[in-house]
Amino acid sequence: MNEKQKEFLKKAAVIVLSLFFIFYVSYQVYLTSFEKVETETALEKTVNNSLFTTGFFVREEEYIVNSASGTVIPIAQDGKKVSSGDTVAVAFGSDSSVESYMRTELLKAELERYTKLNSITPSSGIDADALDSSIGSAISELVDRIDANDIGNLSSSYAALRDCITKKQLILGADINFQDIIDGINNELEMIEGRKLDHETINATGSGYYIANVDGYENAFDYKEVKNILPEQVDALLEGERAQVADDVMGKLVTGFNWYIVCKLEIEDIAELDVNSFVTVDFPYSSTEALKAQVVAVNVSGADTAAVVLRCNVMNEELANMRIEDIEIIFNSVTGFRVPANAVREVDGVKGVYILRSNSVTFREINIVWTSDEYVICNDDEIKLYDEIITKGKDLYDGKAIN
Repeated sequence: MNEKQKEFLKKAAVIVLSLFFIFYVSYQVYLTSFEKVETETALEKTVNNSLFTTGFFVREEEYIVNSASGTVIPIAQDGKKVSSGDTVAVAFGSDSSVESYMRTELLKAELERYTKLNSITPSSGIDADALDSSIGSAISELVDRIDANDIGNLSSSYAALRDCITKKQLILGADINFQDIIDGINNELEMIEGRKLDHETINATGSGYYIANVDGYENAFDYKEVKNILPEQVDALLEGERAQVADDVMGKLVTGFNWYIVCKLEIEDIAELDVNSFVTVDFPYSSTEALKAQVVAVNVSGADTAAVVLRCNVMNEELANMRIEDIEIIFNSVTGFRVPANAVREVDGVKGVYILRSNSVTFREINIVWTSDEYVICNDDEIKLYDEIITKGKDLYDGKAIN
């Protein structure tokens, strides 16, 4: 390459670099002048005005004492109301008697199941769409239990799905007859019922809600004094040891219609807890549904804490077996539109948000009813569902056009 060619290439390189520099600077100027905004879609959200704590369940409980020996099988369901003299459990004196009893209960359940299935025909009036929904729910439940490694309940979930699918086949006209199975179950039941079972019944000693299990906390606090409990006594309950239960205790009865949840709260957390007011108690780590409770006492001891007593009167199997539980005390719930906290602006002393509608910026005043560091809840009509709320933008004003 001669000198003339080298000189040409140098000039060409300078020109190319100059053009690239001019293009880069122009592009950066374009980017800085281009209007950029970020938005978030307005959606409805419900939040709880609540606090979390640990509660201790105080019930009026008495032991069911019986001298029966052997393996005890509960008959009555936990949390079920029973009367004095009702059979609540059976004590079997031999393993063979226990096996016969358990087999009988299983066969009775299977007999009921197959009898119901055997009565289904295309003219039974079963809604096919509702049955499809039941199949979907059963599949979801089975998958959830597989994911959770809930081995103990897999068989019941599978049986529920199997029965739903069988019902669908039957209403569509499938020729499935369960009479042979029903006859076989009845024959086996007759054989078992002909045997003499070595057993002794255990009866309720009074009226109340039956609970098969005892935990040693039955007498941890005087039920009649629960409204006077102090914070340090709540601590003692939560941290206390279980009492030894005698061998002849075969369950217990909850004899009081009302029962109580006691907990300890900081002084600053009790402002919303007026005596005689009602709150909702939820159980975040349990499948038990939330329940309504009345605040019957707020007892302050010292300057820092208070003991809160909540009265309830709902009883079921899960509640019957609760003693120390994490709870959420919900004072009220608020529903409105979720707005990011960084989107809230103040214009001429008015709090509101900028909304992007058809490439035009609109300012809307909002009424904030709940707030946190991340977002606020507003409940006015100025914001509509699916509005695009501007969370980031420069020099915004009402009516501004966005390119």
